[in-house]
Amino acid sequence: MNLLQTFNARLPSHGYATDDLTRGVRFVPLSVLIQKAIIQFNWRHSVGFLAYDVDSGTALFDWDDNRNPPPNILVWNPNNGHAHYLYGLKAPVHKYNDANPKPLRYLAAVDVAMTAELHADPGYSKLLCKNPMSDRWIVSYPRRELYDLDELASWIEMTPYEDRRRRLPAIGLGRNCLLFEDLRRWAYRARRQPYLSEELFQYRVLCQGLSINAEFSPPLAHNEVRSTVKSISRWTWRNMSNESFNEWQRANGKRSGAIRHAKAMELRKQIIETARQCPTLVQADIAAIHGVTQQTVSNHLRDYARTISDKDQYKRTISDNSPERRGQVIS
Repeated sequence: MNLLQTFNARLPSHGYATDDLTRGVRFVPLSVLIQKAIIQFNWRHSVGFLAYDVDSGTALFDWDDNRNPPPNILVWNPNNGHAHYLYGLKAPVHKYNDANPKPLRYLAAVDVAMTAELHADPGYSKLLCKNPMSDRWIVSYPRRELYDLDELASWIEMTPYEDRRRRLPAIGLGRNCLLFEDLRRWAYRARRQPYLSEELFQYRVLCQGLSINAEFSPPLAHNEVRSTVKSISRWTWRNMSNESFNEWQRANGKRSGAIRHAKAMELRKQIIETARQCPTLVQADIAAIHGVTQQTVSNHLRDYARTISDKDQYKRTISDNSPERRGQVIS
């Protein structure tokens, strides 16, 4: 299957299309869509091609001059020199309600980095692209083999976007991740309030989702927002409540307590080992070695002493921190 056949096979059964953007777009079946000059190229819940709008007058050659990854399909407008670069993915990334969010976050990070690398228009919505099957455009195929995300990432600078704790810029697919992350956190808090029904809760989540989306430039399509709202509100209503939140807090508290206890026991072990191996050290020296206070060292040694019955061993491993004996060595 060649690239054009792959592109055609991945088109949605119904999508938005037009011959003139100034006259708006229409939602049409595939048989009509493929005849239009500007078309929706991905399914609503799947990303098979990444597209970038390069508004340079030399867009036909920019990818090569700047040593960028070669597009699979380059659709060029001979009237102004602008072009759409299309990169096909070996395995499309899905955006279904129950899809794993990690691949989508990785895809969004690659998409944002590619936008910067190609000096592409950050305001491009990525819903429509120039149809490579239309006679209006000049089409070339710089690379025949499809990409996987790791290969695309190897071409570009990904360092600013690798930390999943950091927010992505609100461009391209980064908007989808920002909407999902911000809206789910809001919904988790909102679910703790009383609601008469799931429908009312979903309406409140929808209002918040539309508010978040209004801050994007350009905003996501309304159906994308509704799909994200439906996924988040349904899961949150079924899995989150005051009772479940309190239960989560208790479980989280137990886990945190266990972690703190394990760290304290490890520190105690290190302090006791230091005191045994270096009996000439005073507690202030041991505290400096382990980066803790002298009181912490004293507490750990005292607690350890309570667990052993041999008082002589206790005297060998602990030094009294009283003012009259301060400065004495462990003996």
